[in-house]
Amino acid sequence: MQLKTPTKTYQELPDTITPYDYAEWRGCGENKAREIFNSEGFPRIKGVGVKQLADKRAVLLHELGLTAEDRQEVLKEMARAII
Repeated sequence: MQLKTPTKTYQELPDTITPYDYAEWRGCGENKAREIFNSEGFPRIKGVGVKQLADKRAVLLHELGLTAEDRQEVLKEMARAII
């Protein structure tokens, strides 16, 4: 994968991201971002039709290589902190 210079930081991303946002953050092409969004285990939001959306926090945890159980625990802690 040929990387470009990222044009957005994690903090600049909206809470719900698209492959285009992901590409800007990770410094990859939009086609590669779509490929990643469609890969098995990627935390896409289900039930939004053909739209490709993901929660940026879930994507960050996925990128860190945490297990599904660990990701769930971290997300629960984040939710508790918000409430």
